[in-house]
Amino acid sequence: MSTPSIPASEKLPLKEKIAYGTGGLSDFFLANVVGALAVPIFTLGYGMDPLLLGLALALPRVFAAVADALIGAMSDNCASRRGRRRPFIAIGALAGAVVMPLIWWCPRTGNAGMFAYVTFFGTLIAICQSLVAVPYGALGMELTPDYDERTRVIAWKSYAGVAGTLCAAWFYWFCQRKVFGGEITGARWLGVIGAGVVLAAGMITVVFCRERGGGPAARRARVPIFRALGMTLRNRPFLIILSAQLLLAFGTGVVGVLGSYVHIVYACGNNKELASLISGVGGSLTVLSNLLAIPLGLWLSTRLGKREAALCGLVILGFGLLLLPFTLRPAHPWLVIITWVIDAAGMPCAALMFGAMLPDICDMDELRTGLRREGAYSAVNSFLGRIVGISTMVAAGALPKLAGYADASLPPAGPVLERMRLMLIGIQIAVVLVSIVIVRRYPISRGQAARIRQEIEARREGVSPA
Repeated sequence: MSTPSIPASEKLPLKEKIAYGTGGLSDFFLANVVGALAVPIFTLGYGMDPLLLGLALALPRVFAAVADALIGAMSDNCASRRGRRRPFIAIGALAGAVVMPLIWWCPRTGNAGMFAYVTFFGTLIAICQSLVAVPYGALGMELTPDYDERTRVIAWKSYAGVAGTLCAAWFYWFCQRKVFGGEITGARWLGVIGAGVVLAAGMITVVFCRERGGGPAARRARVPIFRALGMTLRNRPFLIILSAQLLLAFGTGVVGVLGSYVHIVYACGNNKELASLISGVGGSLTVLSNLLAIPLGLWLSTRLGKREAALCGLVILGFGLLLLPFTLRPAHPWLVIITWVIDAAGMPCAALMFGAMLPDICDMDELRTGLRREGAYSAVNSFLGRIVGISTMVAAGALPKLAGYADASLPPAGPVLERMRLMLIGIQIAVVLVSIVIVRRYPISRGQAARIRQEIEARREGVSPA
């Protein structure tokens, strides 16, 4: 199949796509620096109670979920001459750069005091991340109206995510350098460096990306927040993609604790050094696999369409999981890397398509409502993602007990460990199979997307579509 051509007026300059992708680092650092370092720094460095730390990390997600909904509506209704999206990104990046380092200057005032401090600054950071993430996601949806160019825009955001993931793998190593004289001081320096990344990356997007969101009427329309959320949640294509996306996030995340037990105790015979070595090597290879998945997704989408490319990604993911009974074996613990690498190609491919489908869904929404509401869709996507993230944290801790693991002072063994292994494999395979069934029902093809765009443009120009 030949590659569809992109009209020159709808093709973004490479520097603008790179500028948009760079902004993903601002979102990533605000969302992940605290989570990546909180456990070792606050429990081992500050001596904070782990249970209180877990609560202090969970509460900001609740506030951020509410902030997502508010910021999405505010962004859609914004009438600033600087645009609907960029002012929020600029404010969030600037405020986040100021606030993010401060969380590591926690006073040693006992568990109650440290809990209050971490909760307060964690909430401020989470709200700053909402200020960046929701308008940033909306901006990506409206940079171009072209079906394939939209996928390329989201691909650059994915590249930034891979770069951020690679950086995150070295955060704690950086904090341990002897030059800092202690991991707490190292975390403070990392906070300062991370603040610089947040500010610079956010401002690159603000300065070099131009907003193109719909016609004048769409920009002027104001919709109350609850009505906007209700309209968004009644959009069937959006619900299809959202359901598959959240189901995958929950199903693959909820087995995280089980996966640690099975990998360390079952596959590696409770040899933690071997398990960490395999994890390190496997983690490095999965980053490479993530990078290769992005051009694969672009190639599949251009030739087959976004739904088909998403299904290919899910099939790749499912194939890797089906290999788990053969790769997760005590006799050959290194084999599990095969599954990790395959899954690291499938999941980003599907995720890239989910992100690229949202602008087409917004076009369908404009055709039905006459409104451009990328902010609402970005907000609901982020809001429900946070709720699922909180649910995943709670459920992940409960699964070992469901497997019969009662005495945490001893490693799981015998039938309990076998049940953990079966749950680890079975839950993930079931989730992927259900997601495939859901995504198959996504209705917007390349041809339908083109027809929707034609009708929208005709309505904006006040003529009847051909």
